[in-house]
Amino acid sequence: MAGRKKKGGGEEHENNERWLLTYADMITLLVAFFIMLYAMSVMNQAKFQQLAISVRSGFGESVTGGVPTIFSRGGGLNATPSIVNSSKSGDSSSDQFIKDAKLRQDANSLDKAYLAVKAYIEKNHLESQMRVARNERGVIVTVMTDKMLFARGDASLRPEELSLLNTVADVLNKPVAQNPVRVEGHTDNLPIHTTQFPSNWELSTTRATTVLRYFEGRGVAPLRLEAAGYADQRPLVKNDTEEKRAQNRRVEIVILRRY
Repeated sequence: MAGRKKKGGGEEHENNERWLLTYADMITLLVAFFIMLYAMSVMNQAKFQQLAISVRSGFGESVTGGVPTIFSRGGGLNATPSIVNSSKSGDSSSDQFIKDAKLRQDANSLDKAYLAVKAYIEKNHLESQMRVARNERGVIVTVMTDKMLFARGDASLRPEELSLLNTVADVLNKPVAQNPVRVEGHTDNLPIHTTQFPSNWELSTTRATTVLRYFEGRGVAPLRLEAAGYADQRPLVKNDTEEKRAQNRRVEIVILRRY
């Protein structure tokens, strides 16, 4: 049928080629789509290769050929930054390596200090008057003050007992020459009331300061040193016998961790 009549009596012609417009539009879109796909494949081929290598490496497969992975931070052939950020922390791998190295070095220094003091104690058979330990703070050298450093109720160092402080000072100046040092004084619970020491607070603090000043005189940097007195507030054992009170009368030299 060549045509049809309009309501007004005229005749309307059909456009039999309208499908060509739709077809042309579809072809244009397909061409644009394939061009885009091609462009994307060319641009990301190198990154895709890096991703594949990184995934294989993460599952234990060896990577050869020197191809940089996207998980490396500047460690590739061209030292390009990674396109994948680390999910563990904000530190770079180099920063973490440096931090771990510092921790190991500090631990090794504290180990050497611990072993040096321990050897001195064993050599001189001072196990009942002096001990050394390690904990989360660092290395703790405990010296019972009775018949070792001070006379009862006094804060003056006994000259005949200074060899042990010299040994500790040598340790502070060598294996742990960078670590801070805290000298802590402790007493038993027996009250003291003298002109020089109105209470155990003054006695414990003065004893700690006396040891600190001795270390300073032996070359330990003052910037590393600090002193504290705790009176009878931090006993090792109950103060219910003279033997136990003697254990609580002590000076503790704490070589603190740096990291």
